Amino acid sequence: MKSIEFESAQNVKIEYELASVGQRAAAAIIDFVAFVIYFVVMAMVLGLNDFFPESMGPQMFVELLVIKLPFIFYHPLIEYLTQGQSLGKYILGIRVVTMTGERPGLREVFTRWIFKGDFIWISADILVLVWFIIPIMGILFAGTSPLNQRIGDAMANVIVIKNKSSIQYTLRDVLSIKNQENYAPVYPNAIRFTDEDMLLIKNAIQRVRSNPNPENKRFAIELADESARLLGLPETPEKRMQFLQTLLQDYVVLTR
Repeated sequence: MKSIEFESAQNVKIEYELASVGQRAAAAIIDFVAFVIYFVVMAMVLGLNDFFPESMGPQMFVELLVIKLPFIFYHPLIEYLTQGQSLGKYILGIRVVTMTGERPGLREVFTRWIFKGDFIWISADILVLVWFIIPIMGILFAGTSPLNQRIGDAMANVIVIKNKSSIQYTLRDVLSIKNQENYAPVYPNAIRFTDEDMLLIKNAIQRVRSNPNPENKRFAIELADESARLLGLPETPEKRMQFLQTLLQDYVVLTR
């Protein structure tokens, strides 16, 4: 699971999971199926039965263009108006954001659009079939990208994330917060740490819980050892994750 952190206006770090390549592909398929249905309905209304005729008059060209225009400009307009979501992204619970976690602007959405290649559909010949190669290239690029970005995302400096933070809090979590009336801190010297230190400890705990790989575990162990040293403990408690959790809880109680 890949994730990214944003800092809110209140200087609180919020972690979001990146949308997977599979989720992005599924969202694109949903959007395309929706437009296939739209094309068929519009063709029936206008009495068209050939999107790639060998020859056409001005009237047919205009009719085809009217049908295609909503598809051509759909993604940049809808993602700008809905803060980074198309129909497929909405159903999958993902959205486009800038690298700072903000809604994409016109520059970002149209940069993505250019590299998506939807403008190719303005053409009225069989060459539009080249468009189907572009999503394959996007999947290959996103599959090797550290942030699951396709080329257009990288050029626009945006990413696609899941709508909800990977860490969810409930009323039960709020009610379980302890205070000095019902909890005696185990490590009174925890007050010597700073808010930034505690955010580091909190993030380390969350990373081990959500993705217990060797690198995250090793970092948590080193963090526990250093925290124990700063507290003046003769040795680090054997259960290091529990130690970090207790230290975080003590700090919250002592500084409330």
